[in-house]
Amino acid sequence: MKTRLVLLLTTALLAFSACSTNHNGGSQKSSEDNRNYVSGTYENPLFVSTSAGSYYKSEIADPCVVRGDDGYVYCFATSGRVLRSEDGCDWQTYSENIIPRPKWGDSYAENPIIWAPDVIKVKDQWIYYYSLSAWGGPCGIGYATADEIAGPYTDQGMLFASAEVGGDKSLGVTNSIDSQTIIDDDGSVYMVFGSFVGCYMVQLTEDGMGLKNGHAYQREHKILISATPGGFTADKFEGSWIFKRGDTWYYMGSTGSCCAGKNSTYHVLVGKSDSITGPYVDSEGHPLNMGTALDAGDLVVWSKPSNEETRAPGHNSIIMDDAGDFWWYGHCYYDYDNFATRHLAMDKVLWDDNDMPYLEGKELTYHEELDGPRWLAE
Repeated sequence: MKTRLVLLLTTALLAFSACSTNHNGGSQKSSEDNRNYVSGTYENPLFVSTSAGSYYKSEIADPCVVRGDDGYVYCFATSGRVLRSEDGCDWQTYSENIIPRPKWGDSYAENPIIWAPDVIKVKDQWIYYYSLSAWGGPCGIGYATADEIAGPYTDQGMLFASAEVGGDKSLGVTNSIDSQTIIDDDGSVYMVFGSFVGCYMVQLTEDGMGLKNGHAYQREHKILISATPGGFTADKFEGSWIFKRGDTWYYMGSTGSCCAGKNSTYHVLVGKSDSITGPYVDSEGHPLNMGTALDAGDLVVWSKPSNEETRAPGHNSIIMDDAGDFWWYGHCYYDYDNFATRHLAMDKVLWDDNDMPYLEGKELTYHEELDGPRWLAE
């Protein structure tokens, strides 16, 4: 499915509350909106093409989707893959290896590779954070820098190793992957990370290239954001994503099994907070950091057992378009290739009566052409 570009002539008066989300490349407007937009259409799974125009069949896992200040929308994925799009709907491969495989983790695991990258602009630098890991051998978090979102990126090596911020079981974070960096309203820079052993938040330096007050300080002062510290749960949570809407912060985390094809049970839960550092609670007030025995978190999206077409939507990112709408991007298995690999998917975020985000039907759309994000016309 190829995208059609349409001009949306907006004459309705749309009021949006003030909001700042650093991964969105902009702030939500609070004004009467008589502006003109362009938009594409999308159909899940999203169409990804090679530079030659053929269909790209390789896996797109753990996507971080962000709009650059060059006007393009980028998707950074596991294994160093990068896609680019004019409208956030139709995608083309941009790079198969955004940086060479980092070697600093070779003493921790055998041939670890880039997992679950996250890209954000901190001051005047674009920073590509990456988890370095092999199955059963997480090493820690590294980063690369560039003057432009499109690169080239220069690898700066390790930001921290798992053991430096609490690698033993008593302090959790043995599985230091799936990082996301967020900037608070006052300019403070935070990182949330972790997978199935508790997801934690640490504070970074103002330039995003170090741990504030050093590794030992953050080791002792890290904040448990979700799930249970200690032993591996293989359940909750990973793939953390934090964003702000109005005065409220939201935490989305993936739970269940991610990588077993049709047998995967991945889905996404959410909590909200008045503070970037939490605590994040569901609509009934249950904290997401009180352990896996507590069934906390409002459902954002899943694949019900009776659904024979999709499996395991999760590990998402969120962006906001120029019209103030939020969009969910994640990966999912589909029946069309017999659930062989994870593909890029998206849908519009809706809001319930408790001001909680969800996708329509709480399942991904499939084989349905829909309007995508709206961007201001030039």
